[in-house]
This record gives sequence, C-alpha cells and structure tokens, in this order.
Amino acid sequence: MTKSNKAFAWIVGLIIVVVIVTIVRSDAAKVAPSESGSITVGAVLPLTGPAALWGETVKNGMELALENKTGIKVFYEDSKSTAADGISAYNLLQNKKVDLTVSELSIVAVPLSKIALENKAPLLVSLVAAKHSSIVNDYTTRYYTDPSSYASPAFTDPASPVISAKKIALLYRNDELGNSVKDKILELSDKDGKKIVSIESFLPAEKDFNTAILKMKNSGADVFIFVASTPGEAVGIVKAANQLKIGMPMVESSAVFADLDTRKQVAGISFYSTSYDFSLPDKAAAFKASYKQKFGKEPNFGSAFGYDMVSLIDICKSKKEAIQQCLSGVAQNDGVAGLAKQVVPGDFVVSMHLEKVN
Repeated sequence: MTKSNKAFAWIVGLIIVVVIVTIVRSDAAKVAPSESGSITVGAVLPLTGPAALWGETVKNGMELALENKTGIKVFYEDSKSTAADGISAYNLLQNKKVDLTVSELSIVAVPLSKIALENKAPLLVSLVAAKHSSIVNDYTTRYYTDPSSYASPAFTDPASPVISAKKIALLYRNDELGNSVKDKILELSDKDGKKIVSIESFLPAEKDFNTAILKMKNSGADVFIFVASTPGEAVGIVKAANQLKIGMPMVESSAVFADLDTRKQVAGISFYSTSYDFSLPDKAAAFKASYKQKFGKEPNFGSAFGYDMVSLIDICKSKKEAIQQCLSGVAQNDGVAGLAKQVVPGDFVVSMHLEKVN
C-alpha cells in the first residue's frame, strides 16, 4: 500500500470513528437526563383543529404542574390532530434536541411511536386508547388507559343498560381508537351472549350521523353504544339520536363526555358515559381549585393527565438512569387523574366507571 493510500485509509477510519461516537452521544442524549439533572421535553399536542380541547387541557395541566417543578423545560408544537402535522411537529422538536417527547390522541401518537422506536427516542403518550401492540414499544410509554377500560364499564357496571340487553347497535369512529374499542366491545358481547344487530362506522370529524343512526333505530337493538373522539362528534351523535327518537338507551364508550363542559352541550338528553374517578366531586379537589384559579374554568380529565405526566417526568429528572428505563421501573403513580398502574411494561392504566348523564 502506498503512503497516499495509507493516509487515505487512516482518514476514512478516523471519519468512521467520529461518526460512530456522534451517533452514540446523540442516542445517549435522547434517553438520559443531562448531568445537571434537567430534562427538556417536546410536546406534540392538538392546539388547533377539532380536537383542540384536548390539546389545551393537557397543556394547561402540564403548565400547572410545572409551577411546582424545577429543571423541566417544555417546548410545544401543534399536531392539529392529524398524523402528517403531528410528524412535522415531532421533527421540529427533535431538531431542538429534546430528551423526551410527549404526545396525545391515537391518530397522532400511533405513527409517532413507530418513529420513536426507529430513532430510539423516548416518547410518552396520553389520551390514547389504541391496543397495546399498536402504541407501546421499547421507546414508547402510555400513561392513560386501554381499550378494555373504555369498553368494560358498559358490560360490568350494575347501572348499565347493556347488562340486560340482548341486542346491541354499535357506531364507532373509523380510526385506531374506534377500531380498538370496537374490537373489545365485540369480544365482550360475544362473551356475554349478546348479539350485534347493527354496526356502522364514521370518518374522523364526521358531522352527519342521521343515516347511521336511522339504521340503529330500525335494527331492533335494545341498546345503542357509540365510540367518538372529539366533542363535536360525541355531541352530534347524541343530538341526532335524540332528534330521531332512537328509542333505546345510549351508552358512550369513549369518555368524551367525561368532560363536564361537553355534557352541557347536550343538557336534557339522558345517556350513559364512561368516565374517570377524577370527574367525581370529591376527587382531586385541590387540583381542581388551583386549575380554576389559574385558567378561569373547570378542568377535565385531560388536564389531569397532563399534570400527572409532568409528575412522572419529574420522578425521572434527577436519576442517572435512562429516561425510558426509569419510566419502566415505576410500578404505579397516584396522580390527580387517579391511581395509574403499570399493568404491563410501558402501559400505565387508570381504571374507569360508568356514569348516567342528565
């Protein structure tokens, strides 16, 4: 080998070493807090668009929690509740070298979980009810609930009209959330010997539910179960069913009406809804008072989960271990949303109950 070839080979080798060291350092920065014990968080939330309610409340909850924390800095980007905008927002935050990304809603969080796995970058998600295998992986942790927790109260709560029903009509949102809960409802129906006599889906942000609900009304069902994602969808379904005189009890298995302000939009119409213990008057009283004083309105469960996620991040802030490793080592967190247990690795679940609305 000539001197020039040896020199060239040495230079190439040096470049390779530098690249490898840079990659390793980059990955380490993504998964471990800084030496000072601080954490930089990127939050991909729906701050505008049809799901802006959930982005606003989660952000408010996070901001309220940050008032009592040090060493946690959060950058916010708008997902507009679409996968494409969510991915763009995520990429902008990665350019800021965040240690951890937070996101919400299945439609955004599911594709982000795949990117997080590819990038080996920790992701913490909430308000995501997709099935475990669709969202949780070696770098994605869910802090919320799961499809079983959404669907089960309708089949187990003694006050539920589903208990005595033999025939069920089901309307669900055709996305990751809706399909995951729908599959669980079908499973529970089959287990309890109940027949699904009518099943219809609708697209995200749908506004006209009359055709689908007329099919439900004429199906001979004993009870009507629906799965929505946004206040506009949930309110639209209940109002349409009431106007068309559906003639059977209505049960929401998606907790949109756990938000008390959304319930006000359908005042006077009776139905049932899954909800968190957070919505009960005697739960999280101090948090609710602080939230109302700061933001001038009542909080909902989304703000509770935003608060609890920051509390969980704070646990890992000063630890020397990698963020993902720290999250996986937390067995449970008793937060304002309720007791969250890590039922399987990477999946914190807060249980739900059924409430009669109006």
